[in-house]
Amino acid sequence: MKFLRILYFAMALAAPVTSFAHGGEDHGDTPAPLPTVASAPRAEAQTSDFELVVEQQGPSLLLFLDSFASNEPVTGAQVEVQSSNLQATATEVGPGAYRVAGGAWTLPGTRALAISVQTANTADLLSATLEIPAKVAAAPVEKAGTTLPGGRTIWILAGAVLVCAVIVFAWLRRRRTAPS
Repeated sequence: MKFLRILYFAMALAAPVTSFAHGGEDHGDTPAPLPTVASAPRAEAQTSDFELVVEQQGPSLLLFLDSFASNEPVTGAQVEVQSSNLQATATEVGPGAYRVAGGAWTLPGTRALAISVQTANTADLLSATLEIPAKVAAAPVEKAGTTLPGGRTIWILAGAVLVCAVIVFAWLRRRRTAPS
């Protein structure tokens, strides 16, 4: 019974530490605006046999290739990309995903791409235009999940841990000195 009283007391002390209010938000009837996410430069192309999406990822291009009729990923294809004086063969990195390595593809500017796709049953030529802005070309690729919580969150968590430690210490000390 004493333990429940101590636990209740500890929770009552910890509640103000973990429930800081925040301000600056409108809680009216208007819906919040949708978040916008800056995406990598993309280009799309399609023919009667294939659908293709080309995306810049760091210093390389990633190509997503699907069948037009079934929307299934095209695997085992030989994919070649050509633009001006650049030419490369893409390597398959996943089902329907092909990568063209090399930093020259990601220089700022507009690139007319000719993509040759050859499978066991079909061969086709797709064309797309990829525009890479200067600020996107210079931006480093960030890894997801590498940010730390803000300073206020750390102080709230530290305060909660400190309050819990004091309560546990007091409970253990009282338990030790209580007569049997």
